[in-house]
Amino acid sequence: MTARRAAPLALVGATAAVSVSAILIQEARTDAATVVWLRMALAVTMLAPWAVPQLCRRTVGGSRRDAVLTIAAGVLLAVHFLTWTASLAYTSVAASVLLVSLHPLIVTPVGALLLGDRVDRRVVAGICLALSGTVVTCGGALGVGGKALTGDLLALAGGVALAGYLLIGRGRREQGGVAGYSAAVYAIVSAAAVSTAAASGALHAPGVRTLLACVGLAAICTVGGHTVFNWALHQLPASTVSLSFLGEPPLAALLAFLILDQRPALATIIGGGFILAGLALTLSPNPAPPEPVLGG
Repeated sequence: MTARRAAPLALVGATAAVSVSAILIQEARTDAATVVWLRMALAVTMLAPWAVPQLCRRTVGGSRRDAVLTIAAGVLLAVHFLTWTASLAYTSVAASVLLVSLHPLIVTPVGALLLGDRVDRRVVAGICLALSGTVVTCGGALGVGGKALTGDLLALAGGVALAGYLLIGRGRREQGGVAGYSAAVYAIVSAAAVSTAAASGALHAPGVRTLLACVGLAAICTVGGHTVFNWALHQLPASTVSLSFLGEPPLAALLAFLILDQRPALATIIGGGFILAGLALTLSPNPAPPEPVLGG
């Protein structure tokens, strides 16, 4: 099986992996900056056996442009993780997931215009289905509580930052060294989170519960999720990878039901069906040559 044919299947696995993140973040029971810096530092350690040889061969940051893009990607991913993780303390999980999941609306047109990604009608239809399902799943929880607006804005900022991060990753499609690139980006995120914790007076040694939760976040959600997304960006349009993140809400709801005994609402079930249908449409093999509606 070629890498391009394997990429959709890899995206399914990566989407399942990141779906565990909300549960593990809640289990960590600490501030957002601590979760982010510890999670990312552990991920860098796990990737080191593959990342170090690639970095030594200068497959990452070998040119000034690539170094600048890698730093920019790290900053954007840091903004995404810090704002989205923090948003969960102010607004509902459903509202937070809705707003952070709006990045396909940015990634799709920008990827087509700037990167030449071909976006056919099947992908556009899948995006519409998945975004409709996200609205159905999460829309009823918008504006819950007096601090909800703060959380909503934080989640929205996280979605915009993730869009920029994915577009940069797609822009590096001719560059190798996925492990080295991912480790470099995660190291920048960890450093940014440590600085944030120190500036806010929240820097502290994590407890055992937090450490165990962050090991899971690093191994499952970061290495098994975000690193696979980085690899898939070399094979597929950024819009397709961006859309795959929308599988997280229904899968997270199912995991919460199985692990935490949280019964999903009817809207979650219906919206989840739309999201999964959109993903299936977008990630399924396309036997006919695509008819692009965006890109060239």
